[in-house]
Amino acid sequence: MSLARKHATSQVALCLLLAGALLLPGVAQAQTLGDVEQRLDRLEKAVRQVQNKPAEREARSSKSRDDVYLQLDRRLGAVERALSGIVSAQERDHRDLATTFEQIQRMKGDVEARLDAIESRPAAPALVSQPPAAMSESAAVPPNADDRFKQAMGYASQQDWTKAELAFDSFVTTYPSDTRAPEARYQLGRAFEGQGKHAQAAQIFLDLYEKYPDAPFMIDNLFALGKALGDLGPENAQQACDVYDEIEATHGTALSVDQRSQLLDRRLALKCSK
Repeated sequence: MSLARKHATSQVALCLLLAGALLLPGVAQAQTLGDVEQRLDRLEKAVRQVQNKPAEREARSSKSRDDVYLQLDRRLGAVERALSGIVSAQERDHRDLATTFEQIQRMKGDVEARLDAIESRPAAPALVSQPPAAMSESAAVPPNADDRFKQAMGYASQQDWTKAELAFDSFVTTYPSDTRAPEARYQLGRAFEGQGKHAQAAQIFLDLYEKYPDAPFMIDNLFALGKALGDLGPENAQQACDVYDEIEATHGTALSVDQRSQLLDRRLALKCSK
C-alpha cells in the first residue's frame, strides 16, 4: 500500500472514531447527524484528491516525454532535409561537370575537324597565265604542320584561350618531333594560365625548364612559371620567389628594362626576401 493510501486510510479511521465519539450520549447534544455527514464528505474528497495526484503526475510526465519525442522528430526531419539538399547539390554539380566536359570534347573535335579540313584542302586553282608545270607543283605540295601552328598562334594572339588550348594540344600530339613542339607546349601553358588552370600551367612551364633550359623563350617561360605559382595561393609564394631568383641568377644580364621592372614588381608583390 502506498503512503498516500495509508494516509487516506488513517484519516478515514480517525474520522470514524470522531464520528463514534460524536454519537456518544455526552456529546450528542453539541453535534448533529448532518455535521457528521458533511465532515465525512470532506474527508472523502480529500482522499480522492490524494489518490488522483499520482495519475496527474503520470499524465504530466507522459506529456513531457511526448514533447521531447516531438522535438527529436523535428530535429531529425531538419537533418534529413539538410542531407537531401547536400546530395541534390552534389548531383547537380556532377551533371554540370559532365555537361562542360561534353562541350569541351565537342569543341575539341570541331577544332580538329577544321584543322584536318585545312590540311586536306586542295591548292587554289592557278591563274590562267600560270604554266602547267607550276600548277602541277602547287597541287603536289603535301599538307604540313605550318597551317596548324599558325592557326593556334592566331588563337593565342587573340587570347582565345579555349581554342588555343585545343589547337596547341592537337599540334603537340600530332607533331611531337616538330622543332616548334617545345614552343607549342609553352603556348599551351599560357592557354592554361589564361583560363585559370594555374596548376596545369605551372607543371608545363616547369617541365619545359627542365628539358629545354636554353630555349629562346625560356625567360618568358620562367616568368610564366613564377606567375602561375603565385596565382596558386600564398602557400606557393616562396616557390615563386625562388623562380624569380633563378631568373636573376641565370638570365640577369639578358633581361630587358621591362623584364627587370617586371621582376622587381613581382618580388615586391610577393614580399620576396631578396
